[in-house]
Amino acid sequence: MQTPEEYEVSQRVGQLIQGLKYRRGMSKETICQHLEISTRTLDNYLSGASSFKLGTLLKFADLCRIRLADILDETEALSRLHPHRLKDKFSILIVCLSSIWSLFFFENIILIILCVLFFYANKDKNSQSVIGIFVIAFMLEVIVAYCLKFIIFPAVESYYFENIYAFGLQLCINLLLLFMLKNRAFLSVLVTRGRSASVLERSPIEATVYFLVLTLASVDFLALMENFLRNLERLGVEESVAKAFWEVTFFYDYFEYLKAAPTWACVMVLFTAIIARKDNKASLNSW
Repeated sequence: MQTPEEYEVSQRVGQLIQGLKYRRGMSKETICQHLEISTRTLDNYLSGASSFKLGTLLKFADLCRIRLADILDETEALSRLHPHRLKDKFSILIVCLSSIWSLFFFENIILIILCVLFFYANKDKNSQSVIGIFVIAFMLEVIVAYCLKFIIFPAVESYYFENIYAFGLQLCINLLLLFMLKNRAFLSVLVTRGRSASVLERSPIEATVYFLVLTLASVDFLALMENFLRNLERLGVEESVAKAFWEVTFFYDYFEYLKAAPTWACVMVLFTAIIARKDNKASLNSW
């Protein structure tokens, strides 16, 4: 059984867990995975049946990006992470979006939609060439997502390195996507072996999708830089200075949602382009 002081700590941890659910959409299973304990063990801690181990509290403090002292003593840094404070920041929307995101695997859905659009535009090689580039990029996104979850994350011990891998790899994929879009005509000629002249036509949506992908790459880059900023002590900066940046978590907390809008916009632009080209062909044929 816990002492009254230990039980107070457990109550604070319980509040922080609710905060993690609201702020980052983390489930109890995900939190336990990071803490390397079972859900039953966490329930025993929170109910007071057993006491938190120091190593577990240290890992939990790292997960919340606060100091262990903030958990042991109620501080302003701790209160800012409580769920009742987070509810004021459109948390209902965030919870709904995070549930949808984790349930339906966003990258997989986008990849399926892109594949459908690719086959829908089977008679329009120009549109197919643009969509095909996105299909390749999102296939890489899905592969990277599974590699991160099942290979890379279990092998590293720090969220700092997890974020470097996650944000860095996604940045590389979007930079590759930008490169392929810029050289679409050349790549299309290689793939079709010059048998389709329409792939050389300049698509009116190229500038729009290029801007949207550039936005995605910018989010990846800013998230990666933010990860370095809130971990300055790992780069040799004194902790007293680095602590001022520990709460810089905007891109970390809302990374998926910041990328969702331009991603869906890309899909809508690609679909609109297919419809517009079909209508143009139909108009030309009618003449």
